[in-house]
Amino acid sequence: MSVLEMKHLESFVAVAEEGSFTRAALRLHITQPPLSLRIKELEAALKVSLFDRTTRRVRLTAAGQVFLERIRATMQSL
Repeated sequence: MSVLEMKHLESFVAVAEEGSFTRAALRLHITQPPLSLRIKELEAALKVSLFDRTTRRVRLTAAGQVFLERIRATMQSL
């Protein structure tokens, strides 16, 4: 993926805020597989892991926390 799209950023914020791919998918009105793909595409484009994933929860990495703060500021300015 060479271009970040708004859907990738919105998906990232939803997962970060919900702490769950399932709840984020419901919030975004999409199914979980496309949401997971968006996050993988975003991480590949940025060349960094944004989330630590377990079978029970999703947590932001340090890089994910910084990215979330920057994305929120950017989205507010838009």
